[in-house]
Amino acid sequence: MFIALIVFTLAYVLIASEKFPRHWVAMIGGGLLIVFGVLTPLEALTYINWETLGLLAGMFVLVSILQESGFFRWLAMTAVRKVNYHPAYLFVVLLALAAVLAMFMDSITVMLFLSALTLQLCRLLKIDPVPFIIAQVCAANTGGSATLVGDPPNVILGTTLGFNFGDFAQHTGPVSALAAITLAVVFYFINRRSLRDAHTALTPQMIRDIEGIVHDPLRAQMSRIGLIGFGSAVVLLVFHTPLSHWTGLHITAAAAALVPAVIAMIALPRVERKGVLIKVDAKSLVFFAGLFVLIGGLEKSRVFEMMAEALAGATTSNPSGLVMALQWGPGMMSGIVDNVPLALAMSYVLRDLAAIPGMPALALMVWSLALGVNIGGNLTPIGASANVVAYSYMEHNHGKIGWKRWVLIAALPTMIAMLLVTGLVFLKGHIGWY
Repeated sequence: MFIALIVFTLAYVLIASEKFPRHWVAMIGGGLLIVFGVLTPLEALTYINWETLGLLAGMFVLVSILQESGFFRWLAMTAVRKVNYHPAYLFVVLLALAAVLAMFMDSITVMLFLSALTLQLCRLLKIDPVPFIIAQVCAANTGGSATLVGDPPNVILGTTLGFNFGDFAQHTGPVSALAAITLAVVFYFINRRSLRDAHTALTPQMIRDIEGIVHDPLRAQMSRIGLIGFGSAVVLLVFHTPLSHWTGLHITAAAAALVPAVIAMIALPRVERKGVLIKVDAKSLVFFAGLFVLIGGLEKSRVFEMMAEALAGATTSNPSGLVMALQWGPGMMSGIVDNVPLALAMSYVLRDLAAIPGMPALALMVWSLALGVNIGGNLTPIGASANVVAYSYMEHNHGKIGWKRWVLIAALPTMIAMLLVTGLVFLKGHIGWY
């Protein structure tokens, strides 16, 4: 237990520092557990959740096809044209895009293209892009908590604890939507003066300049293949359980994503395949594999079982308090540490908690934890991977931002959204809808 805790803590600190490639930290940490005899090589392989990796790999490939085809950029610019470049409407439509797209793909990908597009638009409209982009990050993290494949913590909690796409869409989906709308309203009121001034200054020349920022045309055939594959994956993820029952085949979440991805890759012209595969986020897959091994060392050492017993003992007389603590404790922690290993560690704690008599239902605890770590991660530039991507892009292409400014912009909307989630989760527990 001592060795497992030391290795995990060191790895966690190095990952949170963002100074070392997190995939190498996780893999080396997992390897050290094998070297020191905490896990055998076979045990290390069994602790890796291959369904999670398969699901992520399939979705990464499909998203990479759509990104390479220029679909997301085309979609964003189409939405911008629909609102006639009105800065206030533009603010709202980009927030909505961030939230909705993050429900079905990695929020890193969402913020990669939205950050670049928003920075260009804001320069042309002479608006400060920092509040815009931070608002989009918050919307992406919040929208991503609506589905199984939205934010990485959901993928981990769902595949580890046995919840599917439909479970998340039904239970965290409505809460996430209300939280995202609340975020948008708060951000709009905070920035309404600058948006109004920008609209007053909007000129026909500005509109012509905005029209000229997209140079790459949409690659229609590639986009169609990606959309068909992506749509098929979403349908299979929603219905893979009843389909398994009807057909007699065991259709897993990993198969629901991987099969459409493989078919889409085969359908692509050979010359396009290399570009798609290069953009697949393989480093994240390696990171997840190493992380599962690190967490497996703690599980084998009974660390999570003891944590669950301690939590249960402290909250025996107040199960509702435990549910709220699962939202706010990890939620606030995710503002300063990576929420992926946090979610994975807590998934084992929840599983052990659910086995103790008198504890709240596992599902209610999962919804509370998922919403907490995803929305709480908005607070700082390192609270989630999308934050790091957007923050780094702004500092490199716009200028110094600083943690203080991020927190000042993100704190109030995030705390209001967290309070709303607390009320909605408490209501779910009170009426027994979980």
